[in-house]
Amino acid sequence: MSFQTRRKIVRRARRGAAAAVKNLSVRLYDWRKKNDLSQSEAALKLKVSKRTLQEWEQGRSQPRHLAMAAITSAIGRKI
Repeated sequence: MSFQTRRKIVRRARRGAAAAVKNLSVRLYDWRKKNDLSQSEAALKLKVSKRTLQEWEQGRSQPRHLAMAAITSAIGRKI
């Protein structure tokens, strides 16, 4: 496999990962607004810091596996 081909594959994978993070960000934000929760209240419900929730909603970071389980449990549906 050539370097150019590998480069294209990596770029596509990154775009897919970025889309997944954005999707999660939007879903978290929508869930919080739908339930009329402040970021502090939502963070307490998800058992994370307010800053962590902000990072997730802004797409700057993404939750790890255990945090995803907590989010799914709190929101009541799969993300």
